[in-house]
Amino acid sequence: MEVWSAMSWTWRALRGHSVTFAALFACGILGLSVVAEFRHLLTRWHAPWYAWFIIPMLAIGYLAKKETQWMPEVETRRKWSRRLFVGSIVIALLLAKFGPSR
Repeated sequence: MEVWSAMSWTWRALRGHSVTFAALFACGILGLSVVAEFRHLLTRWHAPWYAWFIIPMLAIGYLAKKETQWMPEVETRRKWSRRLFVGSIVIALLLAKFGPSR
């Protein structure tokens, strides 16, 4: 099921309709799990287990809906989305090529 989720985020980022999903894709490809960070934060706050699922979904949904207010121009959102998407792939490839070997 995670493969379909990644494909959905990738498609939204490529179409340029969502900077939020492009940022999530970029963080994921660079090794930073935003949802895991939410879960660690909620664990430190002693939140119940169901909050680990609900709060990250609500926060990401909220950010995705509010980005039209923060970036009202569609072309600006598309540029940022595509730059985040392509830039994260380029950085990941450069890190793989020139980073320390295992």
